[in-house]
Amino acid sequence: MITRARFIAIFLVACGGATHESPVVVGKPSAIPDAGGHLNDPDLNRPPAKKRLAIDWDSVKLASDADALALWKQIAPTGEDWQQRLDEVPDALQHALALALLHEGNFACAGPASACGAVPPVMTEPRADATLADPCLRRELALWSFDQLERTDAPALKDVLRKLVALPPPESQLVADALHLAAGDEDLVFELLAIAWKAGQRELVNGAMGDLAEPHLLEAVKLHIDGAYDVLTAKTQRAVFLAAIADEQLQAKTRVAAMSELLSDDDKLAPDLEKALIAATKSASCTTAAAADGLLVHHGKPAFAPTRPKATQPAALIHALCVAAAYEATQRADEPSPLLTFLPAKLERVTVTYDPYNDVDRDGDGDPHLERSTELVERASVTLPDLPDLLPALEHCAKSPCQSEEHAFGFTFKQGLLSRLEVREKPPCQKP
Repeated sequence: MITRARFIAIFLVACGGATHESPVVVGKPSAIPDAGGHLNDPDLNRPPAKKRLAIDWDSVKLASDADALALWKQIAPTGEDWQQRLDEVPDALQHALALALLHEGNFACAGPASACGAVPPVMTEPRADATLADPCLRRELALWSFDQLERTDAPALKDVLRKLVALPPPESQLVADALHLAAGDEDLVFELLAIAWKAGQRELVNGAMGDLAEPHLLEAVKLHIDGAYDVLTAKTQRAVFLAAIADEQLQAKTRVAAMSELLSDDDKLAPDLEKALIAATKSASCTTAAAADGLLVHHGKPAFAPTRPKATQPAALIHALCVAAAYEATQRADEPSPLLTFLPAKLERVTVTYDPYNDVDRDGDGDPHLERSTELVERASVTLPDLPDLLPALEHCAKSPCQSEEHAFGFTFKQGLLSRLEVREKPPCQKP
């Protein structure tokens, strides 16, 4: 017998209904969050940033550079907070501020010289207390200003751009920004590149040559800009490349590359190239002279192999030794060394090393940090020190010792022969 309660249950199941379990009681969330929870994490629950500027922006009208410069004084950026202050400036005012600042100039941020007097390789950050009068802070503001400009602003800023690209290294960002702004006008770009080249911005200017058309590249050749030869070709500009071999204002690697590019596919010397190479053997650049000698020897003219000169003046001997060293660096192992013609039966070779931690004067020269060793080397066993700064030190040296940043190379000649070679390691530059 089906009871009434069971009948109701069966009816509900048959009709798609379902019985329900006893309701689960869910506790109410606490009205007060846990004091140690994530809502109190200072990185997630930061208070709004405090305003640094009390300026009524609605009343600001910038009708001239003078108005904008007055607003700059109100903004009063410092090295510590200039970015935060400029973040509060309405977008509509930023363009006028940028133009006024760039027109006013004073962006040459000269970092402190090192103890050796060298220019630092990177720009100096502004001090925290730097004000609007500080060139290093103004440089940062100038970089910000370029971000507010369009290329249509370039014509009105030509004089500003000329001054900026005249800034010497280590400045490069402002120069690059000035060139980028002028990019729509190739005549202006080339004018700016020429100014930057004279200011010493060699790497930046060389890298920009690929964006120039051939007429401007040929103008760049007249300014002795090495990068122009990376874009031009000897096939279409043979006379230009022949002239490059003789151009003492070009880097040696550019002149050597011009020699290689002028070689014919069958590796024969054309008469005009042979004439240029013979002239280049007398170059003031020993690297260039050595490369010319090597090509002439390779093409059946052994008389051009470097040898000791008849002259006995130190400058001539050092230059000839430099040519021989550069030539030897590219020789095959089975070729005779040109250095042998500079050597007596035995060479006195002196090596002086620097050890900042040594406190015992072993060689008796009065300086415990310098360690001197001397040996006599048979001529057949003599090799020049395998140091990357030897050739650069010799390249423009007229009198011993020849200096690099890390070494001093001393050469003593007797009757035209190299009788003594001293390689002295320099101490690191120290403050007095």
